[in-house]
Amino acid sequence: MTEDLDRWIPCDKCGESAQAKWLIKLVSGELYFCGHHKNKFEDGLAKVSYEMLELNKEEKVPALLNAGDDTEMVDE
Repeated sequence: MTEDLDRWIPCDKCGESAQAKWLIKLVSGELYFCGHHKNKFEDGLAKVSYEMLELNKEEKVPALLNAGDDTEMVDE
């Protein structure tokens, strides 16, 4: 289920009223949480999860630099 991260995934606590922004991977399965519930349960989740992934996160992409160009990162 982790392959299609662009589709609407509801928060496991809020249901259809909130979109999940975090995928929490556990040995026994996966949980999807909105930011509020991820923050609320973060201490406990850190003890039982092996990975927490922010869904649909836009990251800065390193740009190729031209000689003499001091630009470090660009948004795409």
